[in-house]
Amino acid sequence: MKTVLVTGASHGIGKAIAEKLCQEYRVFALDKETPTHHFFERFYTCDLSNTQELQKTISQIKNEINMLYGLINNAGIFIHKPLTEQNLQDWEKVIAVNLTAPYILSQSFASFLNHGHIINIASTRAYMSEVGTEPYSASKGGIVALTHALSMSLSGHVSVNSISPGWINTDESYVATVEEKAWHASGRVGKPSDVAEVVSFLLEREDGFITGSDFVVDGGVSKKMVYP
Repeated sequence: MKTVLVTGASHGIGKAIAEKLCQEYRVFALDKETPTHHFFERFYTCDLSNTQELQKTISQIKNEINMLYGLINNAGIFIHKPLTEQNLQDWEKVIAVNLTAPYILSQSFASFLNHGHIINIASTRAYMSEVGTEPYSASKGGIVALTHALSMSLSGHVSVNSISPGWINTDESYVATVEEKAWHASGRVGKPSDVAEVVSFLLEREDGFITGSDFVVDGGVSKKMVYP
């Protein structure tokens, strides 16, 4: 059975990805928080903002596998503050988790991914923003750019794509309003499983032709013409 590594797998989108993939793959997972579920072959506790801790965890994983089929860089953190209240620590932590960690993981496991996949979870914030999201938006724009750069560096060896979710409701207790549903061309807000389905689809592609692309999963919101 092929092995995939999913970061940020304890909750939300990462949890849905791990649950979906465990049906077909050996799932290795990495997260700062210990999960309450057990979809994994192996789980590693790691703070992705700590480079030394991440490098140590990567070494542990390498000692346990000799090949990896998929690396899903999903882990991410979000800070929403007015620009004047943001500080350098906010910026550095978001960039460390959302952009630097995927770079380190991709570089470290590239040689393990012979004809495998790197899938980076970006965001529609890479293309559109709201007030007070500079660190997060910059990190997700960086992920999309990192994706196409990696696809060139690893061409013929690894397929590299990203997924940009829009509003994915990860709060199971929240019920979207009629207006919120109507805002989406799909007629509903997103579910974590919507992203997991695209991850599964990309992993099933074994010919390497789909690479360097970003797949927007937002219920059509970013294609909607909005006038003031």
